[in-house]
Amino acid sequence: MEVLLVAFHYPPEISGGVARSLALEDYFVRRGDRVRVLTPQPIDRAQRGGELLSVPLPGLLAAPPSDAGGAPRASRNPLRRFARRWVFVPDGFVLWVRRAIREVAESADATPFDLVVTTAPPESMHRVGAFLKRRSGCAWLADFRDGWTFEPHRAEARLPLRRAVEKRLEANVVERADWVTAATLPIAEDLQARFPAKRDAIHCLPTGFTKPETGEVAPPPDRFELVYTGRMSLSRGTSAPQVFFSGLVRALAEDADFARAFRLTLLGRFTDDERAIWSQSPLADVVQELAECDYVGAQRVAAGATMLLLLTPPNQRSIATRKLFDYLAVERPVFALARGNEAARILESTGAGACVPSDDPAAVADGLLSAFAAWRDGRLDREYPRDGNHRFETGALFEDVLGQRVLAGISPAP
Repeated sequence: MEVLLVAFHYPPEISGGVARSLALEDYFVRRGDRVRVLTPQPIDRAQRGGELLSVPLPGLLAAPPSDAGGAPRASRNPLRRFARRWVFVPDGFVLWVRRAIREVAESADATPFDLVVTTAPPESMHRVGAFLKRRSGCAWLADFRDGWTFEPHRAEARLPLRRAVEKRLEANVVERADWVTAATLPIAEDLQARFPAKRDAIHCLPTGFTKPETGEVAPPPDRFELVYTGRMSLSRGTSAPQVFFSGLVRALAEDADFARAFRLTLLGRFTDDERAIWSQSPLADVVQELAECDYVGAQRVAAGATMLLLLTPPNQRSIATRKLFDYLAVERPVFALARGNEAARILESTGAGACVPSDDPAAVADGLLSAFAAWRDGRLDREYPRDGNHRFETGALFEDVLGQRVLAGISPAP
């Protein structure tokens, strides 16, 4: 089968969207399909055995490298930021889509596509699927990593007039696509409720994980080590980091044994503002920051933790980030600031960890001391057995949803 995968987020990027793009590419390649990956990323070849269709970003959208420890310099250009957010709908990357469609048309003329998969955000990626569906009648799978108008990830999409426009654009995608997949259950259920005629074509497809090769790693026997990997600044402006550290300060003050045995290891890229949170006593005495490393190295550090720290923003039901699945992959218990959202549901259903509210420092302190007591008494692995983690391995997830419910009805183009 001939498959086009439209993957805006792709290596050398390291965002959460990259993991889903690679998982989709890997799945179709393993099936024996020919996969053409359409992306703007500056790369020489596809990463999982596909063929690369590279279309560079227009100058207005191309961002220069980021400053050390800071945000990309392009994001500070007010004219560029204004144009990307307010001039183009649903997002500024429609400019890239116009270029990309020309490349896609030439590739399709040479060898037609049987299936186009558009994974978003950016939501403008779905225009490629609509174009090919209209032009050649090929099958189209629209993949929602985030809710487009359900808990919008873009601030402008929350404004009433803009929200109405984007709801119409979203409806066009859901109604015209042959299938829709959503990365979390709340997103899928929201779409099924709003588009009942498409209910049977809308499926929840978690990104899941592929088990890493970390080697034999054991948690330290003499200390309670909590490990956090990744960037705190990517938590969508959430207050969860401040809430966690406030709770940690309380726990350190309340229990001297905890204070002596506890260590927090941070592995990732952090800003000066974030470092200011843990640079003062008593946090400075228990927090260590490791140099950024590659994905395998980060997973090896995670595999050696007593517990893993997950931060999620309050009042967002659809949150279940790549970090959650990375943590499930190494099979260590998780301490999560997550309550009433998809991350909490997954952790509770798998027996993978403890969940406390994301906005309550006192609950964080109580949760930390409770987890510490379980570790000290040798009960931690019994309380959080992780016996359901295997249900989120990518291979089985994708085969169940894509193989059994989507692809069975596609006939290759003549």
